Amino acid sequence: MTPCRLLIVCLALLAGCASVPDCSPGRGFELGRQGQRAHERCDQAGYQSAWQLGQTLGELEREREALQARATTLSASERMRLRVLQRDIPELETLARIEGLMPPAEPGSSDYNGASHKQ
Repeated sequence: MTPCRLLIVCLALLAGCASVPDCSPGRGFELGRQGQRAHERCDQAGYQSAWQLGQTLGELEREREALQARATTLSASERMRLRVLQRDIPELETLARIEGLMPPAEPGSSDYNGASHKQ
């Protein structure tokens, strides 16, 4: 086989490997959390469930950030919604940690016991 043909074969093999999606639950969780669509070829229940959890958590985190960005001008109902988000987000993070989708919170870190979400 000539060097040119060998190179073409190697590139074709690499291209084939690159097109195989990562269907791990962790990748699904990260895609969902980032607001990206689930990969259409990943239809395993674990992937889909993790993607849904990530999507829900990501949406709530973005909503919380938007409310916190205008904290001084929030209406009473918006302040109440922010408190609900500050309660719900740590609960979803705990679920993600139990499922192995997020690393454990380290004692003393801002995420330990949801400390980063309290006002």
